Amino acid sequence: MAEKPATAASTDAPRESLGLRLRYALFGVVFFVGYRLLGLRRTVIRENLRRSFPERDHDQLRRIRNDFVARQAETFAEIDYSRSIGAEELRQRVRLIDEANVITTESRALGLILVGGHQCNFEWLLLRLSLELGPGLVALYKPLNGHLGERYFRTVRTRFGARLMPAKSVTKELAAIRDARALGMIADQVPRTSPDRYWTRFLHQDTAFFKGPERLGRALRSRIVYVSMRRLGRGQYEIELEPLTAGEKLPNGAATERYVRVLERDIQADPAGWWWSHKRWKLAPPSSSPAAGGKGLG
Repeated sequence: MAEKPATAASTDAPRESLGLRLRYALFGVVFFVGYRLLGLRRTVIRENLRRSFPERDHDQLRRIRNDFVARQAETFAEIDYSRSIGAEELRQRVRLIDEANVITTESRALGLILVGGHQCNFEWLLLRLSLELGPGLVALYKPLNGHLGERYFRTVRTRFGARLMPAKSVTKELAAIRDARALGMIADQVPRTSPDRYWTRFLHQDTAFFKGPERLGRALRSRIVYVSMRRLGRGQYEIELEPLTAGEKLPNGAATERYVRVLERDIQADPAGWWWSHKRWKLAPPSSSPAAGGKGLG
């Protein structure tokens, strides 16, 4: 798919409150010390970038790495600010584009599967969609091991009405959420425990993806919609809903492949926006690598 042009930041964007500015300063110091002085995840970040962008030289990769660290600090500052941000300010900071009228035209229960990636501030992505769907949005997630962290993120993520459900429980709990309009998930995590993996070429590497969105879309006869997020400036974003399926019957793996390609497009357009500090390529590929042209092995 063609690369989407960047959109200029709005000139009437809300001013940064003192609380947000202080958080930017605090997390800027924390991430500078952690990433640049102590070198946390330094090797992981460098190797991920080197393998993902073999066409870029050392200076280009260094700039992406430095931008990534700065953006991570911003993102964590904004996540913490989520505890007090108001609905109107969030609408101004995260612009929603829905040219296909996905949200307004789909009223059937569980008619939408919304999939995003670890691109930009995906916590604000969830909150912004919550303003449109409220309790009609059920977000699938992986619970944290620590009690305090789990309680913190549950409080943030449900501020505007969205419901949370552990991803492992979704097939058992579908009957309990039949009143929901949409299931939402971040679908680019490592499918370590899932035996149903889709292998394809992603950022020049053999990569495994969850087939969960595709399976749910088929089982529920739901449309799969990609939620693209772009950074316009500090604390300003734009999200766009892009339908990937329209209820048609597709070959096995086709819907997942469409998701992979639009996610890769967004990463190529804004490399510093993705989460390079996590070990995305932990799994060894099957004995036969994916065929050329992006065809995966389901």
